[in-house]
Amino acid sequence: MDAPHHQCQQQHPLAAYATLCLGLLFAVSLLSLGCRTTRSQTFSSERPQSHTWATDHFIVHSDDPLLPGDPLIQALQDVRNQLVSLLQLPAQRDLVHVYLFSDEASYRWYMQSTWRDLPPRRAYFVGTTRELAVYSFRGQHAAEDLRHEFSHGLLHASLQSVPLWLDEGLAEYFEISSSADTQLSPPHLQELTEARADGWNPGLYRLEQITDFRTLSQRDYAESWAWVHFLLHSTPESRQVLLDYLQTLATTRTPGKLLNKLEAAVPSWALDFENYTDQLIASAPFTASEPTAGQPPGTP
Repeated sequence: MDAPHHQCQQQHPLAAYATLCLGLLFAVSLLSLGCRTTRSQTFSSERPQSHTWATDHFIVHSDDPLLPGDPLIQALQDVRNQLVSLLQLPAQRDLVHVYLFSDEASYRWYMQSTWRDLPPRRAYFVGTTRELAVYSFRGQHAAEDLRHEFSHGLLHASLQSVPLWLDEGLAEYFEISSSADTQLSPPHLQELTEARADGWNPGLYRLEQITDFRTLSQRDYAESWAWVHFLLHSTPESRQVLLDYLQTLATTRTPGKLLNKLEAAVPSWALDFENYTDQLIASAPFTASEPTAGQPPGTP
């Protein structure tokens, strides 16, 4: 929709014989008054579509040219390779479409006009019966945001269902560059440190009851990330619980609770998780970090 433009209007000449003089006077008056028209930015409800970059597993749509060395395309390829390898996911059933807007304003306009019920965030994964779509824009946090939302897309492209806590925990995990040391997240570790000081009592049972992402707090995101990190890296038994659960998610929408499977395979899971998070907190320095794509409503 085009924003209205202001126009300058001129008065009718007072006398026909003064046409030339008035013309000169009019030109001078325009210069002295500074009257001009300016073109306002035009926004569209259309998604980026001028250029595409297609692979067997995802398609990037952009209004800017996409080159082979584009770091954002490389980030998408890297996170897919890492996620599929680490989680041993089955073959994708569906393509993931990534819509990469040229700037933040165009992205915000599209999201607000198309997905009005979604709280404002820098990036989104939206899965419908028509397609699995990631929306974001080129900017300072684009690679981080795309890794997070693209992880959602890959999970839903391979699995029948994904419980919310696991969906977000895995996306938070793979949001961090694969070059980072064992996917440590200083913001989440800082959150867990503060939680411990507040008398935090970890609860996978509680997380498994949450079904609306709008109700997730930053502490819920941090705890979901910690559970994923624990399952993947603490013991071979805990890792196998997660891998088996993901295989179950590939074939059914009613997989049951992961906690029940963890209790059966790792009887000391509660104490193990507490000790593991203590080790995580002690292992990484805390550094300032911008909010991530997956943070609670209100995140810029």
